[in-house]
Amino acid sequence: MTTALQISEKPQTQETKDAKYTVITFAPVQSFIEKSRKLRDLYGASQILSYLSWKIVCAANSKNCEVISPAIAIDDVSEMANVDIVQGMPNRILILGDFSHNDAHKALIEGWKEIVTACRGWLRDNLQIDDEGWFNSWTRWQIHAWEVFWGSGDSIPLAMRDLETRKLRRAWTVPNWNGESSSLSGHDAIAHPNMDNLGTNDAEIKRFYKRLAEVLDPSGNENDRAYINENERLSIPELIKRLVTYEAIAKKIHRDLYAPTFREVLRKDDKSGATYWTGWFMGDGDKVGDHLKRLTDKASVTQFSQSLRTWGKQFQIDFDEKGRVVYAGGDDFLGVMYGDKQTPKLDSREVIEWLLDLRDSWEQGNLGITLSVGFVWAGHSVPQRDVLQHCREAEKLVKNLGRDRVTIRIQFNNGQFVQWTTPWKYLEWLKAYRDRNENTGKDANWSHVSRYAELFTHIHSNGKILRIT
Repeated sequence: MTTALQISEKPQTQETKDAKYTVITFAPVQSFIEKSRKLRDLYGASQILSYLSWKIVCAANSKNCEVISPAIAIDDVSEMANVDIVQGMPNRILILGDFSHNDAHKALIEGWKEIVTACRGWLRDNLQIDDEGWFNSWTRWQIHAWEVFWGSGDSIPLAMRDLETRKLRRAWTVPNWNGESSSLSGHDAIAHPNMDNLGTNDAEIKRFYKRLAEVLDPSGNENDRAYINENERLSIPELIKRLVTYEAIAKKIHRDLYAPTFREVLRKDDKSGATYWTGWFMGDGDKVGDHLKRLTDKASVTQFSQSLRTWGKQFQIDFDEKGRVVYAGGDDFLGVMYGDKQTPKLDSREVIEWLLDLRDSWEQGNLGITLSVGFVWAGHSVPQRDVLQHCREAEKLVKNLGRDRVTIRIQFNNGQFVQWTTPWKYLEWLKAYRDRNENTGKDANWSHVSRYAELFTHIHSNGKILRIT
C-alpha cells in the first residue's frame, strides 16, 4: 500500500489579495469505476484515477503553483517523480496559482497515454499481435476517454462556483462503434486484435482470450485464472483496468500502481465444495461539498484534505488482515471482507463490531462531517458485479433516508435480500441477533435471517423499518 505524505507549507508569493485559485476535475469517474466486473477491475480503476490526478498535481508543481488539495507538498519539484501515488487520490484538485485548462488537459492526457501505451505495448510484445487490426480502436480510446473541467476565481468559493458552472457545458463524447450486437458490451466493442474490421468470427476472439489468459497466469486452471479467464470478453477500457494490476505492466507506468499483496476473494473452495459469505462495503462522507464551501481559506482546506488522507491511510493499515480496501483516500472508500484458506469463514459478530469501530474511527478523525455506509453480506453465488450494484444501492438508500447511517443488506443466492437502515447508535442491536437454532454471537447463522423477516419488520429506528424485497 502507498502512504500519505505530510503537509509542508512552502512560501508562495501569489498568496496576496490578488491570488488566483484554480480547481480541476475530470470525467467520467463514477461510471469508470462502476463498469467493473470484478474486484480486480475496481482496484485497477482506482489506481488509474489516482495516477491521472497525480499527473495533474505533478504538472501544477512544475508550474510553481501550490496544490492545496489533495494535501501533498513538495519542496523540490525534481522530487515529484519519486513521490508515492496515494491510493484513492481525489479527482478534484484545488490549486493556488494560474494553472490553465490546457495545462490540466495536457497532464491528464499524458498520464492516460502512458497507461494505454504500456498495456498495448505489452500485448503486442507478449502475444505477438499486429497493431494494424485494432490501431484505430486503441487510438479512439486514447483520445476520447476523458474530459477535463476547470474553474478559477479570486477566492476558493468563486473558483468552485466557476467549476460547477462550466461543468454544465459538456464537450466529451465516447467513441462510437460499428459492428454486430454480439460483439458489443454497451457502447464498447469486444477488444481483440482484429476489432477494427467487421465480420470477425467468434473463433478468432476465443483464441485471443485463451492465449491472453494463459500468458497472464500460466499456472492457473482453465477458466480459473488470476487475471482474465478464457471465457471473458472485455472492452478496451475494461481490458486496461485489468492489465494495470499485472506487475510487468504496472511497473512500466509507475512503481506504486502495482499491489503485490492483492488477494482474490475466497467465496468457494472448489476442492471441498465449502461456500462462504463475504462482506462488501461502500462508504462516503456526508455533504462534503457543503463542508468545503464553509472552508474559505486554503489552510482549512489543506487541513481537511490531510485529515481525510491520514484517516484513509490508517484505515487501510487496520483493515489489511480482514480483506481488501479497493480505495480509501478521499471522503469515500470501498472494500470487501473475506477470509483466507486458514480461516475462510467470517464471524458475523466480528462484522458488526468492525462496523461500529469504523464509525468510531471516523469520528476520532475529527473530519467535521458524518459518515454513511452501505454494507452487503453476500452469498457465494451472487456475482461480484451484482454485489457491487447492491453496495451502491445500499449506500444511496442511506443518503436518501437522512445520512449518518448504515444500511445492512443481506443478499441471498436466490436473488432475494433483507435490509435494515439505521442510525449508527442502533447498530449494536444486531449483536443480540439469534438464528432459528437459538445460536447467538459468533455461532449465529446470518443466512437464517430470512426466517425472521416478519419479526425484523417490527424493529425500527427513527421511522425507518427493515425493508424486505
